[in-house]
Amino acid sequence: MIKIIAIALLALSSASFADIKVTSWNIEHLGSSGRGFGGGFGGGKLPLRTDKQLKHIGVFIRDTLKSDIIAFQEVFIDSVEKGESRSKYLDKVASEMGVNWKYYLPPTHVDHSDKSMYVGYLWNSNTVHKLNAAPLNLPNLNMAGKNLFDRAPVLGYFETIEPNKVNRNDFLLVNVHLASGQDHDENHLIAMTLIEYNLTNTLKTLEVKESDRIILGDFNDNPYAKNKSGKRARSDAMYRHMAFKGYNDLVTDDFHSTRMDKNLRSVIDHVLVNASAKKHLVKSSADIYLPNKGDSTRFAEWRNTYSDHFPISIELKTGGDDDTDW
Repeated sequence: MIKIIAIALLALSSASFADIKVTSWNIEHLGSSGRGFGGGFGGGKLPLRTDKQLKHIGVFIRDTLKSDIIAFQEVFIDSVEKGESRSKYLDKVASEMGVNWKYYLPPTHVDHSDKSMYVGYLWNSNTVHKLNAAPLNLPNLNMAGKNLFDRAPVLGYFETIEPNKVNRNDFLLVNVHLASGQDHDENHLIAMTLIEYNLTNTLKTLEVKESDRIILGDFNDNPYAKNKSGKRARSDAMYRHMAFKGYNDLVTDDFHSTRMDKNLRSVIDHVLVNASAKKHLVKSSADIYLPNKGDSTRFAEWRNTYSDHFPISIELKTGGDDDTDW
């Protein structure tokens, strides 16, 4: 009997558990006015989402996307409770998903304007554990024609949850929303340089040492845009700089568009993965969710409830943590 139990425990400890799915999604003004801005499919003034629509979003994340972590952009913070930033709209999304779903929004004062929109994380606490989360405190300088960030970047340090409680894989996410306007490519380069340069020092203040690093979010930057003559319309210097630093962009030109602009040629949501994190990828590219199997005649209908951006996801293997952590 003892031998049988030992064999069973050995099998459990060596079992491969489900991979972790991480999704970046600009959810388009969750809880604030301004939905429909920018035109495109379903553009125009859209109302705040109803409780029924918020439930649909929760079900979509849980049952269709099947994500373990969502890195959101554009979530409105409407209150602070016990020092924690809260969103009643995100509360309603999470409550539909189950008590195991938690979220983090950065600390702030609430001024009930668009300035109260931030980036943050929603995660399934049954599959991942939040080790730490904090805003990346960088100066939002006005350079190259505009402030660097539409929203302050937010760090999320997570680890997988596995039954054997050993060899958990941990990883760092940096959720960003760079300045709007795709013609601000110099601005985006400056912003990303600041993020990458200051990241290690910021982690030291949090007593975190983690080599698996992923920078994801709404970059408002399309390195694949072409002008009328077919030449590159904007600089790709940010991506070449990050490639020099060891990061690989998992969103490529064949994504065609990550948002519902009128021409469906706006590849502005990206996922940069460094060499250490790349070793834990299930596959070497990201996935894009296109509603109704990519039928653009129904995009406006989808946007009415969900967003003008399409979710971008990657998958990470569980176990096999091979870096040194503090």
